[in-house]
Amino acid sequence: MNEEKFHRDPEEYAIFKRLNNKQFSKRQNDIYVTRKTNFKAQLERCIKLISSNGNYREIFIHGMGSALQRTINLGLQFQLKTNCQLHTTIASIEVTDHLMPLLDDLEPMSDTRWVSTICITCTLPTILTEMK
Repeated sequence: MNEEKFHRDPEEYAIFKRLNNKQFSKRQNDIYVTRKTNFKAQLERCIKLISSNGNYREIFIHGMGSALQRTINLGLQFQLKTNCQLHTTIASIEVTDHLMPLLDDLEPMSDTRWVSTICITCTLPTILTEMK
């Protein structure tokens, strides 16, 4: 571990957490969950995407870091409501934190770290899809 991490004073630096946007897909049936996500609204969006007036046979629910638990919960609640099949993949991605100095005599810094991610693929069974 980097010893320097323990000596950063929050009054000296502001932390800006940045993701590489190229790592994430932007399909209509991708749903990204954060800690601030309205859970009920996301569940309704999932149901709308895969319901009879939606065009998708499967949706992808993504989450990372502290939102992993909410993402898993959303996938399980969606499965209860729709009887879909779940396929889960986990990974780690590298993110960069930019530390911007709040004092004039300090230099900007960057720090990279690894964050856990999850992607839950929710697929309707073939029988339900054919009945649409």
